Formats: sequence, C-alpha cells, structure tokens
Amino acid sequence: MAIVPMQKVRLLVHATDVDAALNSIQKTGAFEFKEVEVENTSAPQLEFPHAQLLPRVQHALGFLEPYAPKVKLWKSLREGTRVEMTEDDVSEKLADTAIIAEIVEDLERLQVEFADKNEELRTLTVQRELLVKWKALPIKLAALKTGLTNTVLVESEQATETEPLAGYLSEIFTTEELPNQLTVVSDNLAAVTVRSEDLSKLQQLLNASTTEESAAPTGVETAEVEITAAEQALSTAKGELALLHDQAEHFSITHVRALRIASEILAWQRERFAVVESAVATKSSVLFTGWINKNKRNQIESEFKSGDIAATMFDIETEEDEAPPVEIQNSAFIQPFEAITRLYGMPGHRDLDPTVFLAGFFFLFFGLSLTDVGYGVFLMGVAIMVLTMFKVSNEIRVFAKLLLFMGLGSALVGLLFGGYLGISPEALPDFLLAIQLFDPIGDPLPVFYLALSLGVVQVMTGMVIKIYSDYKNDKLMEGILDQGPWLLMFMIGILYLLTSIGYVDILPLANITNLIYVGIALIIMASGRKGETVLQKVQSAALSLYNSIGYFSDILSYSRLLALGLATTALAFAVNLIAEIVAESIPYVGTVISIVVLVVGHLFTLMVNTLGAFIHSARLQFVEFFGKFIAGTGKQFAPLSRTEKYVTVGDD
Repeated sequence: MAIVPMQKVRLLVHATDVDAALNSIQKTGAFEFKEVEVENTSAPQLEFPHAQLLPRVQHALGFLEPYAPKVKLWKSLREGTRVEMTEDDVSEKLADTAIIAEIVEDLERLQVEFADKNEELRTLTVQRELLVKWKALPIKLAALKTGLTNTVLVESEQATETEPLAGYLSEIFTTEELPNQLTVVSDNLAAVTVRSEDLSKLQQLLNASTTEESAAPTGVETAEVEITAAEQALSTAKGELALLHDQAEHFSITHVRALRIASEILAWQRERFAVVESAVATKSSVLFTGWINKNKRNQIESEFKSGDIAATMFDIETEEDEAPPVEIQNSAFIQPFEAITRLYGMPGHRDLDPTVFLAGFFFLFFGLSLTDVGYGVFLMGVAIMVLTMFKVSNEIRVFAKLLLFMGLGSALVGLLFGGYLGISPEALPDFLLAIQLFDPIGDPLPVFYLALSLGVVQVMTGMVIKIYSDYKNDKLMEGILDQGPWLLMFMIGILYLLTSIGYVDILPLANITNLIYVGIALIIMASGRKGETVLQKVQSAALSLYNSIGYFSDILSYSRLLALGLATTALAFAVNLIAEIVAESIPYVGTVISIVVLVVGHLFTLMVNTLGAFIHSARLQFVEFFGKFIAGTGKQFAPLSRTEKYVTVGDD
C-alpha cells in the first residue's frame, strides 16, 4: 500500500554462473540493471549462445503464422492462448534446441522453394503478357531476328483510332528514308521489320519519338502457340505452389506451437545476455550494478542459495541527486486502481503512492458520471465473466477488476439517482422510488451541490495528504505552514455556508466573518515567510491569495460530474423514447425494430458514457487531486523480467 522500497546494489557473480543468476533474477522481476562504471576492468566476454538460432526461429515463426489454424474467439478466451509450463520444462527446452534447429532448417528449405516457385510464376506471367502483345503477328518468334532482318514491336499510349500509330510511323520512316515493312497490330501497336544494319537507326528514331519498343518474348513458335505453352506452365507452377502452401499448413499445425515456445524462451535468454553488456568483468567474475526491489531481495538470495549459484549482493550508496526508479504495490482490493495511477505516471520516489487515496474518489466519481443501475450491472457482468470464465493475461484481469468496481459504483449511485435504463420514474415500483434520493433531471441543483461538495472534500484531502507527505520527508513544519492556513479557510468557509443556510448554529455569522479575516491573515503571514527581502515577502503573500482563484476553479471542475450524470440519464431516456415511437408508428414489425433500437441504442449509450465517465473521473484525479501532493513524476521501475506472450510459467 505504498511505494516499493528500492536499494542500489552491486551483484558479483562467478563467470560460470552468470546465466543461472540472471535467470533467477529474471523470474522474480525485481532487479533493474544499470551501466557499471568501474575503472581497470573489462567488458565480459560472454556471448548469447543462440544468437544465430533465435532470429531464424523468429523468421520461421513469422512465415508460419499466416498458416496457423484459426482459433475461434470464444475458444481462445476460454482456454487461453499461452502454454503453461514449469521451470523444469523451460530448462529442458533451452538445453535441447536441436529439434527446433531441424524444424527451422526444414522451413528454410520450404521458404527457398516458395521463393523459387514465386519467381517462376512471375517470369511466366511476364512472358505471357508479352506474348499477348505479339499474338496478332502470324510469324514465328524464331524469325523475329534473322541474319538479314529484325522485327520490332512498337507501342504508343497516345495513339487513337483517328490517329493510329501506323500512320505516325509511316510519316517518320518516309521522312527519314528508312526501308521497312510495317505490320499493323492495333491502333497503338505495330510491328516494324528492318534490315539488321538499320536496327540502330530505328531505335534512335523510336527513342526520339513518343513511342517505345516492346521487349521481345522468348520462344520459337508463333506467339499464339507459345501462349498456350506458357499457360500450361503457369497452371503447373500454380499447382506446385498450392502443394507448397499445403506443406506450410501442415508445418504450422505440427510445429507452430513449438516455435512459439522456443522463440519466447530464447528471447528471455537473449535479454539476460543483453544485460551482461552493461556489466564489467575480471577473469573469473562479472560485476553488475542496479536497483533491487527490497521486498524481493530475500527471494533472489534464496534462489541463489538453493541453486548453488556463486553470486553475492552488497549495498552501495546512491550518487548525489540520483533518484531510484519507482514501483507501487497495493493490496488486492486496491490494486485494480493502480491502472489509474499508471496512466498518470509514477509518483516521485519521495512522494506517497496516491492509489489508495484515489480509489474511493474514483469509485464514487465514476458512479456519479454513469448514474444507471442497468449499465452498472452490465459492466459488472462483463467483468465477472472475464474473471471467472476466461483465461486472460494478468493485465486484462486487473482491468476487469477495475471494471467490476466501476460497474458497482454506477449501480449503487444509480439506486440513489433512480437510473434504470432511462425508465421513467412513474413506471418504477414503489420500493425503488423509496431508495431514490436525487432527481438529476427534475431537480439538478442538489446534484450540483453534491458534486461541488465532493470537490471540496477531495481538494482538502489533497492538502492533508501533502502535510503527511512533508512529514514523511522531514518537512512537517513546511507542510503545516503551506497547507494549514488554506485548510483552515476551507473549514471556515464550510462553517459559514452551513450557518447561513441554517444547518448549524455554532457561531454567529459576524464572528465567522471575523474568522475569515484571521484565515486570510494567516495565509499572508505563512506565505510571506518564503521571501528573502521585504518586497519578495510581499510578492509571495500576494501570490498566495491569488491561489484562491485556482482553488475555486478546481472545485468548479467537479460540476462535470453533474453534466455527465445528466447526459447518461437523458440519452437513456431518448433511446427509450425513440423505441416507443418506432413501435407505435410502424405496423407489424414495429415491435421488432424497437427492440433492435433499444439494444443498439443502449449499447452505444453505455459505450460513450462509460468512456466519458472514465476519462473525466481520471482527469479529476490527475489535475485537481494529484497536483496537491505529488511533487513530480518518477522513473518507472524497469526490471529484467519475462514477457509472457506464448508461455506462462508456474510453480514446479
């Protein structure tokens, strides 16, 4: 329920036990490595043993993935997509990579065959396209080039029916006095036969004109005969390519699972050896530096001892102005709300973890933004289904738990606000009406006052947390002087408001007014202490009073809770109204269409309002709340760990 304590340490490992030590550290995910700066040492001469195999495995896997059997979404959710393994299984897979290497070699041969066959298809396709152009010529392709003559096919995209290519070429050849035989193929195609000694002159003329020479196809017989042969060759090649695709599908069925496992396990080992690059070494040992999660230090050292790993860890002092990385850890009840904190960014290492403080506020604010029992129950149902029926990653499970809380908050607030899928209050049973305390549509002012009151409470809570945070950092007096006068002013203001409306009668209003003047004086004196000169003290005091505008705008920001709650109710009511109109105005099928309108409309309303409620509830935490006691953002703790995409490792 706080920021995890970090300790800067050095880790000394015998050269023969480096991978085993890093494997133990990687399993716990509790050590972030840094570059070691020690003089008179060298870089470790340790290389990743599968540096050649891993990229080949990844390439083979990328080739096979499109052929992998498609698993239905429901089945993948129910059964999960990751393979469950033990540590012993992982060690065995890593120790015996020969089978994987054989599979990869077979796949590489198959890929070469694919490349060759695709190139053959490309060549045959190009050949056929050329032959189609030459199809109208009744001569054999072998006769295109003889000892005396050459036949060239000329084409032009600018030729038209009224201005054919043949006429244009005739004018050029006549002007240039080039003997030739011109054969018309189409409006934009023509064959020209010239003497071999005139071929270069012909090509110069073509290059200087708007025409271009078409490449000559290979072959012996006429183009029409060669087209038939090319089509037969294409058909044969396509059949052979289809067989290769069948082989790839068979490989995928039998080997894609093994390749996925090998790819992930080898990637874990590669990450371990990548860490070695930041270390230094002697002849027999390797030295690492980094930050360790103190809560898991004993676990790592126990792993070293049980695995008979020659490694030792010792503390070192942090450098001046060096900040440790930050990680947060909370109880299972509060943990889902860590997702909100992580969206904002980690607090500074000297700050407090805000998660435990924001949890209640976010729960309530989301409920006030999505004020509907039906929507809340639906969100809870989705969350419960994910948690109980599906095998999903830990990240998704955490979000599902947060969704469960969000739905619960919406349902509870919906009971008080009378929100039941936009159903009119007149249609609700009496026992539900008895629970309702607010009518956001008929009488929104109480909801507005409630929203502002919650804003005041959260802002004041932020001030109290700031004082406590300063106390933890040995700055209690500074926290009291900075936040205390403003807390007093808020309490006096609340007392004044409650007295003016007759809710309390502790002091006369005149006395409370005098207390306000006292509070202002305390704010001025407390803020004025920060200046070194008289002028600076006056400026500091004046600026502190200006902060009242900031507090006022912060509190007004909470009015968005009313707006979002009204939007939820109004949209749900509008969907019901549209469905009712459709049912009454369209004969026969009106009822069916109205049901569709209800389902689609409420799902759309739920989606839009849930997104809005989440965003604005989070914004209130980030802007109006966190800024009161979080001094800065910390660097996220990034330990060496396993990213489990295909494999999940359990206990042996």
